[in-house]
Amino acid sequence: MTPIGLFPSLEYEGEEIASIKGRPLFIYTDGLNEAENPQHEQFGDDRLLEFLRNTHFDTAQQVIEALKAEVENHRNGAEPNDDLTMMCLKVERL
Repeated sequence: MTPIGLFPSLEYEGEEIASIKGRPLFIYTDGLNEAENPQHEQFGDDRLLEFLRNTHFDTAQQVIEALKAEVENHRNGAEPNDDLTMMCLKVERL
């Protein structure tokens, strides 16, 4: 994967969704999935997807708060190895 905006001439393949009403849009930096515990095991994409798929959220704020707690739990006292930025939007009305 290449970060968006790193190479201006690089073309990206996108997707379209007919409606995002009631669906969260979750964006994050690699500090989330690459967060390491004391044994240097990363949080990982699979764990992130499993958490998002199997946890009920009523608001976008709940997504951020729950994931922040989950990452801290995974780190188990280890110092952050990267920055962690998350953004979640949930459109209720169009």
